[in-house]
Amino acid sequence: MKSRHIGGLTAALLSAGMSLGAGLAAADPGDYTVLLIDPNVVTDSLAYTAGPPTLNPGGQPGAMTVYTHRDGRTITDTVWVLADPGAAAGAISSAQAATPVTNSKSVSVPVGTNGQLITGMSPDGTRSLSVLYFTEGNAASALEFSGPAGDPVPADLVTEFGQQQDALIKSQLGT
Repeated sequence: MKSRHIGGLTAALLSAGMSLGAGLAAADPGDYTVLLIDPNVVTDSLAYTAGPPTLNPGGQPGAMTVYTHRDGRTITDTVWVLADPGAAAGAISSAQAATPVTNSKSVSVPVGTNGQLITGMSPDGTRSLSVLYFTEGNAASALEFSGPAGDPVPADLVTEFGQQQDALIKSQLGT
């Protein structure tokens, strides 16, 4: 069984979230794990196993977990709940600037507010990476998909996953 670890993109996302500390809301005592979308629901399968969730990743209000597919692919789902939509947009801007994807392409996608999909390779060239960023009200979301170098996740699946993540945020936060 493969061990779960936090990848370079996730570390960059956490770092970006921590650098915005002054603009973030105090952590709600609620359980932010309800904001994380299960890829088994999106794909109608049982192929993914969830790692233990992290509440308030990087010391900021929200939740994060890594889902590992039986073939070794991973999806890291991070949602921050911030003070206001401006803080959410700032968090995403900082996270995008810190995204270590080589040979990257960025395209707009119809997910939340200002959905952006960045695709490319890991810095060491061993993994394909796709990262979807968007905001919904005062929530900022980053979905990191990692897979084999020659087999990136299809953009339409990333978009569908993001749209379902956005719908979950709307339903849970009432945005």
